[in-house]
Amino acid sequence: MDSGAALSKHDLFFLASLFLLESSITVMAMAMYMQGERPFVAFLSSRPGMAFLCALAAFFIAGWGIVYRYLAHNRSPSRHFRFIVMMNLVTVLLIVITSELIVRVGSRSEGDREMFGKVTLKPRNWERTQLHYSQFFEKSRADLSLLVYDDRLGWTVGRNRYHADKMEKPFWSSSDGLRAPHEGVAFPKIEGKTEIALVGDSFTFGDEVTYEETWGYQLQQMLGEDIQVLNFGVPGYGIDQAYLRYEKDVRWRSPAVVILGFITDDLSRTMWVYPFLSSSWKIPFSAPRFVLRDEELTNINMHPLPPEAIFSKGSISELPFLEYDRGYRPSDWQKRWYHVSYLVRLVTSLFPNWLATIPDTSDATRLSVNAAILKTLMQSAKQAGSIPHVIFFPGRRDLTEPTAYPSLVKHVLEQAGVAYIDPTPCLLEVNPADRFLEGHYSPQGNAAVAKCVYKAVKESLAQLSVPANRGGAHVGFVRDHPSM
Repeated sequence: MDSGAALSKHDLFFLASLFLLESSITVMAMAMYMQGERPFVAFLSSRPGMAFLCALAAFFIAGWGIVYRYLAHNRSPSRHFRFIVMMNLVTVLLIVITSELIVRVGSRSEGDREMFGKVTLKPRNWERTQLHYSQFFEKSRADLSLLVYDDRLGWTVGRNRYHADKMEKPFWSSSDGLRAPHEGVAFPKIEGKTEIALVGDSFTFGDEVTYEETWGYQLQQMLGEDIQVLNFGVPGYGIDQAYLRYEKDVRWRSPAVVILGFITDDLSRTMWVYPFLSSSWKIPFSAPRFVLRDEELTNINMHPLPPEAIFSKGSISELPFLEYDRGYRPSDWQKRWYHVSYLVRLVTSLFPNWLATIPDTSDATRLSVNAAILKTLMQSAKQAGSIPHVIFFPGRRDLTEPTAYPSLVKHVLEQAGVAYIDPTPCLLEVNPADRFLEGHYSPQGNAAVAKCVYKAVKESLAQLSVPANRGGAHVGFVRDHPSM
């Protein structure tokens, strides 16, 4: 092999060493950033810590290669040495500048956030958030938005409201604040009719479908004219708000049956105080917040702030109960000198630093608080003379992998000691392409849910000797439902 070829191999080795050195320094810097509040020993046992150790080893290997080539250069000066160093520096600089330009050009404003792809760029800007939500709230109030502020629930369905946009079918609410088929509707207690009350989130409310296409309306049609199904569902609710909605607007009616419907996300919503911190959905309200103290549920945010009070604060840090919001990270709102670079903002957003878990926002607390709320709702409904049911609405992934629901859902229901209605068998009878619209059940999906709910409710109504079909015949009696 000639000397020119040997020299070329040495140059490539030197160039690779330079890139390895720079890459290892970048990885170590990012890993140290991700260390956050962890002790260094604990950090080393984490994934970022392992990456740090690997990068440190690469740093020494690359450093050895560079020193070796430097000494060789001093022994036998070569014009390639400085050329390779300059080529490396120029290449790295071009990569950084190009990446910076790509992120800057590719970033966009979306509501109160700056986004690159699906990544929210940190830090977020409080002034921008204030302006966005203040304008949104004023516009929605002027347009008679479906949702209104409530000093106990955070928000609820307004009375006599109409809402529609280009992406949704029209929604009406009654003079009682319930989902309604059209304007001018009220739902007083009717002598001779047995009431069934539905509480829950947008899957209970029936987002994206008409009133007649909701599973609640279809359930009423299946049960017959002697039954009145009342839809108290509210979009965006967690299990905590569904429980409070029951206590405020349902319990006094003493319906024969109460059905709580929820999705996996509802379990995380109980950990919110300010939904805009965690959700990209425009919710300019604050929410109640339950904690467990000596195994007793306590609502520490009994009177959630109205939007005007939230977005009039001079700084996000002035908002009360922030430490109880699972979606709040102080670093997400703290601007540093290095945030002048969009590339750095993207990287630090993708790989956030570690924060110590606050007991009141931990995974264990989320499980125990949701279980306690479910248990309390069941007990309250029974004390009011109602038969309670719980239904878990499976999502797309739950239906494509039907062997098990998310472990959190199973653990919450097991800890609460609550059996639940599983609509999976009925939903699996629907063509997969027809089960969902954009994010919620389609009319066919709602019909499938109604079919499975009907079976459970029919058994409960049989205990009350209530006609449960159009023919007026009485169904057979069964034992107490296991969710009682």
